[in-house]
Amino acid sequence: MDGKSKILDAARRVIIRNGVNGATVRAIATEADMTTGAIYHHYKNKEDLLYDLLNESLSVSSQIAREVTNVPLPKDQIKKEIFRNTAERFHKDAENRLQYHYAHEVLLGNMEAQAKLKDKYSEWTNQIEQILIHLYGLEDTRFNKPFSSWLIAAVDGVVLQYLLDVNENSVDEMMEVFDILLDRGLESFVERLNERGE
Repeated sequence: MDGKSKILDAARRVIIRNGVNGATVRAIATEADMTTGAIYHHYKNKEDLLYDLLNESLSVSSQIAREVTNVPLPKDQIKKEIFRNTAERFHKDAENRLQYHYAHEVLLGNMEAQAKLKDKYSEWTNQIEQILIHLYGLEDTRFNKPFSSWLIAAVDGVVLQYLLDVNENSVDEMMEVFDILLDRGLESFVERLNERGE
């Protein structure tokens, strides 16, 4: 395992145990059995380290979009990948907490965090759009970006509900509904968008 991977794994464990605010560079270094200097060799500051962890773990849509555009995969295989990665998202406690840590920072006026999140959401929106084009035949309409944004917001919203412990449904039940959306709902919705899209 290389230095960065070791640091990110340690950061993940510290965040799960101590929360984002308790994930100091010193605590991460101790968990990784490294010096703080070794951490700073790879990262300028704690925020860069945390952003790298967020970026690495929550950019699954980018990986899937690259796969479907580079090598045409069977639609069933793409749907299975999306389903599997969405189900895993609910168990990425550290990364989910980090995403909302960044949201909190933006609400407090942290413009650097806002710029990073804006870039990340723009990337995710573009990648979701590519998946919808390849998977469901989404045409080039003025609704592509808003539709992609709604899909991202839906997953983010459900993740937030679980972080706040306000969603009384089991993850399995939520994923059953998501499976129906992947299998039938999104295809039907894309057809309607294509009809209205111009």
